[in-house]
Amino acid sequence: MAIAKMTRVFMVGAAVHKDEIMRFLQSAGVVHLEPVVPLAGEFEKQASAALSKLRQLGQIEQAVARYRDHQERIPVDCPDGELISRAEQMLVELQEIRNRRQTLGRLSEELSVWGDFDLEKIRRLEDNGVYIRRWRMELKMSANAGLNIPDLVFVEIVAEKPALLFYTISMTRAVDIHGAAPLPWPEMNLSDCIREIERLKAEESNLTGRLAGIAMRSDVLKAQVTEALNDARYLENIGTLHAGEYLFGLQGWLPADLSEDLLKSVEEKDLPLRVVVRDPLPDEEPPVLFRNNWFIRRIEPLQKLYGNPKYSHLDPSYFFAPFMILFFGICMGDAGYGLVSYVLAHMIGWKWGRTIEGLPMVVRLCKAFAVSATIVGVITGSVFGYSFEDRSWVLLDLDVTAGDPMKLFYISLALGVVHLSLSYLMGMIQDRYWIQKIQKIGLFSVFWGGILLVCRSIWFALPEQTLHAPLLYGGWGMLALGLLLTLLFSSDNKNWLIRLGLGLWSIYGLTGLIGDLLSYARLFGLGIATGAVAAVMNQLAKMVLEAAGPIAGIPLAIIVILVGHSFNLALSILGSTVHSARLHFVEAFKSFFEGGGVEYKPFKIERGSL
Repeated sequence: MAIAKMTRVFMVGAAVHKDEIMRFLQSAGVVHLEPVVPLAGEFEKQASAALSKLRQLGQIEQAVARYRDHQERIPVDCPDGELISRAEQMLVELQEIRNRRQTLGRLSEELSVWGDFDLEKIRRLEDNGVYIRRWRMELKMSANAGLNIPDLVFVEIVAEKPALLFYTISMTRAVDIHGAAPLPWPEMNLSDCIREIERLKAEESNLTGRLAGIAMRSDVLKAQVTEALNDARYLENIGTLHAGEYLFGLQGWLPADLSEDLLKSVEEKDLPLRVVVRDPLPDEEPPVLFRNNWFIRRIEPLQKLYGNPKYSHLDPSYFFAPFMILFFGICMGDAGYGLVSYVLAHMIGWKWGRTIEGLPMVVRLCKAFAVSATIVGVITGSVFGYSFEDRSWVLLDLDVTAGDPMKLFYISLALGVVHLSLSYLMGMIQDRYWIQKIQKIGLFSVFWGGILLVCRSIWFALPEQTLHAPLLYGGWGMLALGLLLTLLFSSDNKNWLIRLGLGLWSIYGLTGLIGDLLSYARLFGLGIATGAVAAVMNQLAKMVLEAAGPIAGIPLAIIVILVGHSFNLALSILGSTVHSARLHFVEAFKSFFEGGGVEYKPFKIERGSL
């Protein structure tokens, strides 16, 4: 459906023109190259070095980007080619300054207990036979053994917590105090330490401003990172092609509608390159390229989390997108929450959409979810859980008192019937072997036979009703046909005893259809729960307002409403996304989606970041 047709391409060219041809293919950007030989030898070393350089440049770019919003920006005057090395040097200097500041901060905190002393005067006292020592004794030791000071030694306690700190003055160099550890003199005194910290702060501020100035030239940094990325991709691909003394060869895939353009470009460039294209063989697995419209394309980020379909299989996008968006809207089911979600998605896209690759597509998906929730909320009359007195405008009233919430239950199961039926039909279309198609037909027949019998029992139970007999005989007929097909064609084993045994086991497995269908009741549960919790938050705010009075009650009620609805909105977004995706990934996709497809990644000049 939306998977682009691929063409197999083989190329052989002169070895002396290998670099020229590979650069041409990279600029063309349409060929998905496949390795002919593993990356090894000198090419492996070059590719590894290029990746290391790329990783380093990417880290520098990300580190500089953190200073983009710094208020004080100091322009850095240097050529573009030297900008990345200058930024790296500044980052190293900044880290050294911060480490030094951290060390001096601990020293300053330690010296604040001892006071500001002059180290030079202490050394002169030692030269004249007066020795001053600093000591530390743990509190437990001082409590047990006490402080035993030798004779002719003066002691002064400066602190008793978190340990006993004191200094001694003696006329002898060697002083031993049991249980106490001597402390070395620091590299500088307290006042010098504080001055050094202030100097480092000024240097840090200057470096930060200069890094902010470099961040203003982020386009230059990004261009260098992109150039390194292209070099890494080039070395990785050139190292995996077949290269001989005179010729080199490569293979890959390209979209069929671009093959003619590539052949014309080769001819116009007059390159010594022989290009051969053909259609894929049945046992080949081409890469997958999606070409969806503006509506379906927004579901691709979520679908790729589950995997890509194989090239020969159906594209699940046209099945996944409308049902995923619809199920999300039913689960959230509140117009107020939908509008808030839309505004949040728009703000996120406006602020970070241009800087984070892939985010605009996610934002568009979130907006589609929000629009769906808003429409469902308008239809069901749910706006922040508010209970409207006049509900005549509500098309589908699910209110417990004024409406019938069970309508949503039946709608959820009906959607489950449609959803599962389409998945079975897609499985029939996709399966290549007749035995698999018959198995899907049997499953489909059992499923719809049970549906017809249940509908007859609930809505057409009276014999005089028009659809009573058609539903009864039609249901039993489809059920019998499905069971028979399942019994006989669950396997293509030629031994009929084994085939019948496997058929009986498959019939037992058909009981899972009940669980698959009832799983769609989660749409009903989440849809009712979101509005109910919102209504409870409104009621709590009303109770707080009545209990606290108008002066204190109004701000408290506003807090309850904001916190309560924010929590409910976050829970609703999470639950609606997870459970809507589960109905696809667990219940529906197992009927036709296998995954394992290879994403189409052409050898091209990269324009984005890592």
